[in-house]
Amino acid sequence: MLDKIPNFQQIGKQLIIDAQTIAEVEMINFIMGNFEKQGFLDSSIVPWEGRKNDADSGRAILTKTGALRDSVKISSSSTKRVVATSDSKYAKIHNEGGTINIPVTAKMRKFFWYKYKETGQAKYKGMALTKKTHFTVNIPKRQFMGESVYFNNLIDAKFKKMIVQRFKAS
Repeated sequence: MLDKIPNFQQIGKQLIIDAQTIAEVEMINFIMGNFEKQGFLDSSIVPWEGRKNDADSGRAILTKTGALRDSVKISSSSTKRVVATSDSKYAKIHNEGGTINIPVTAKMRKFFWYKYKETGQAKYKGMALTKKTHFTVNIPKRQFMGESVYFNNLIDAKFKKMIVQRFKAS
């Protein structure tokens, strides 16, 4: 009879290890899902603001090269906490939104003249001749990672299901 009693301590240790792996996989899947949905899934989906002057309307937001999406990785993981980050230099401004100031350089002016001669568009001539010393660009918040009610509920449900399955199998 004693040999049929499950080793609850061993089951508990294995559950903690497996929960860490599940959290890592689900976190990456959740973030990639936000790129696919073009919005952040918290209590409900918060869609990303569209591009202004959209010359490439068929392309998804934040996915010109896929570098931002591909830069998301699990940066630290333990049995108590799993953290995903992006090493892309522009990840923070897209995730949080904000204002950036771009200094107008001689090289930029040369580029604008080139574009003006190539396209004939007056906007490039205006940028080449501007008296401004910098351009101010407002980047809208397009959150793709962070705290999420939906993600927390998803993880809780997966963990509870895994615990029930393990103890039923014992």
